[in-house]
Amino acid sequence: MRILVAPASFKGSLSSIQAAGIIAQAAGKILPQAEVETFPLADGGEGTLQVIQKLIGGKKQWLAALDALTRKKKVFWLKKGDKAYLELAQTSGLTLVPSSARNPLYTTTYGVGEMILSAVKAGCQKIYLGVGGSATNDGGIGALTALGVKFFTRSHQILWPGKGEDLERIYQIDASGLPAEVKKAQLIIMTDVRNVLTGRKGAAYIYAPQKGASEEIVRRLDKGLKHYAGVVKKVTGKNILTIAGGGAAGGIAAGLYGFLNVRIVSGIETILEWGSFENKLARSDLVITGEGSLDEQVEYGKALYAVFHLAEKYHLPVIAFAGSISEKGFRLARGRRSFFSIVPGPVSTRLAMAKAKIFLAQTVSQVLKLYCWGKSKRGSRQLY
Repeated sequence: MRILVAPASFKGSLSSIQAAGIIAQAAGKILPQAEVETFPLADGGEGTLQVIQKLIGGKKQWLAALDALTRKKKVFWLKKGDKAYLELAQTSGLTLVPSSARNPLYTTTYGVGEMILSAVKAGCQKIYLGVGGSATNDGGIGALTALGVKFFTRSHQILWPGKGEDLERIYQIDASGLPAEVKKAQLIIMTDVRNVLTGRKGAAYIYAPQKGASEEIVRRLDKGLKHYAGVVKKVTGKNILTIAGGGAAGGIAAGLYGFLNVRIVSGIETILEWGSFENKLARSDLVITGEGSLDEQVEYGKALYAVFHLAEKYHLPVIAFAGSISEKGFRLARGRRSFFSIVPGPVSTRLAMAKAKIFLAQTVSQVLKLYCWGKSKRGSRQLY
């Protein structure tokens, strides 16, 4: 019997690599003769670089960069040949910002631009940038500022470092400071968000509330992004309002698209391709996956949906574990899919996250015991 263990992260408690290890260990104890293979998932958000390094290698390149609150932070990106792999969450991730300080009016992607510049100076011509898990809604003006673009107010003041509140104040843009090697490099943005930049399904309305924005701030940010897009079109001729995925990470995808050589790709599909996931799945008998929350968002580009879709293609049973499962999430538990919450009873979110390792190991063990029993009752006593 071959088991493919492919979880996403349990955000705030377990990385996808940690979750995969816990599940694989539990499965090994219950099914000692089974072949267990792990494939931690990532879609461009926090932890993506660890997964990429596990799949294809790469050497860590360290630098000091500004985080979303303009504090200096030691971060890294991966270099392999002339390719670079960057993660927005390293500098501008939501988990780096204390709950009391979360407000996308005052956060910046400046550190992302510093990482891109570092990669280009190291000779990288193709740069992969994962943009999940951001604390920002600055339309990428922070990153562009770090790369040499200048944003001016009507009174000719330079906006620095480029925050969400600055979008509505942009009157003129000078992109002449962009280094030639930056413009020449190909920037591949990895995201599974398909939202456009503005509107009710845009960056501010859909994602800014998760980053600490009130309804009033959301409206202000959306208005600022529309204004910014208008100025970008005057300067570059590019319409960044209609780009699918342009609303990713507070609009950084659209903002960078306006000035650089940018291509937007699916984060999860790219990771699965790099790791030859489908080949591994095709020779498996059972798929075990999971993440922190199984809800209606799974259908909108989340990593687990890709796993479900491919497993269905090969008629494989899927067992998914989660910290919480919504009513709409359970609707996805159809066909050969079974969902299980790892929480043993009514507990606080804080306790559930603190004991996620224990809860996950215990639940996986119990479910796989039941799975073995079910197989034996159908006359399949020889499981291996």
